[in-house]
Amino acid sequence: MYRKLTPLLLAVIVVAALLVTMRGQKKEEVVAATIQGGISTLDLMEGKVSWLKVIRFDKPLDVAQALSKGEVDVAVITAEMYAKFALRGGNLKIIAVDMLQNQAIIGNVDGVEGLRGKRIGATTASGTFAMFKAYMKLLGINDYQVVDLPPPQIPIALKRGDVDAVVAWEPLVSKLLASGQKEVASFMELWSKFSKEKPVMLVWVATDEFARSNMVSELVKMRDEYAKRWGELAPSVLKEMYGLNDQEVKTLMDRVVIWTGTLEEAKGGVLQVWKLARDGGYLRASDQDLERLAERAFWRG
Repeated sequence: MYRKLTPLLLAVIVVAALLVTMRGQKKEEVVAATIQGGISTLDLMEGKVSWLKVIRFDKPLDVAQALSKGEVDVAVITAEMYAKFALRGGNLKIIAVDMLQNQAIIGNVDGVEGLRGKRIGATTASGTFAMFKAYMKLLGINDYQVVDLPPPQIPIALKRGDVDAVVAWEPLVSKLLASGQKEVASFMELWSKFSKEKPVMLVWVATDEFARSNMVSELVKMRDEYAKRWGELAPSVLKEMYGLNDQEVKTLMDRVVIWTGTLEEAKGGVLQVWKLARDGGYLRASDQDLERLAERAFWRG
């Protein structure tokens, strides 16, 4: 039977088999997760990239579980949150850096020294709070009272005087500043006291399976394209998605720095973020542990 197959027919069969195999390997949809109420380039991509599906979670733990179960392919999370997952055995890769630190301390105090003895509202389960603690520890400020608040309650608690200051991220920071609240210190400002590396906040991470797929390069390329168009696209998207007014959008656009460099250029900043988060008690790891993590953490395209 096989002897009767002509070379042309054999070629057709081989090509057909390859097409079936390629079709089976191609992923028609990429599922991305992020935290509810936090901005990123994913906001610009949602609804614009046909093969990208976005899921928003209320808690960091929910993102971790979704990644570990393979329910999502990628997630936009803080650099320190990635380290917490990875140090616990999560086989994840950082495929892109998204944004530098946009967090700030907002409140009715004069400078960070004025935080002594004050009530500080913050979401204590977040990496942002761990970074705040690290900054305060390095500055020798430890005598403050923490009030644990979910993100939506942070501006409410400050405005009605339940706390003296809050630790928040965008777009909450710009909403507070535009309403007349005072910035005690930005995280970028605090970072500059301790490091000359880039203060990375958000990273895109992928499951090991997705990081080895033929879709990851396309996703990273798409993110980079939207990152370069942030100034053009973000104002209208953020207005609609987060209900921001013109002043809030202007404040946010003046504050936020989107990363458009390479992954290689950001590695030193990511490692420094991990070390500061460790100093704040968020991570349990030695310098050697974190340096070993850095050796395997980054995707190589």
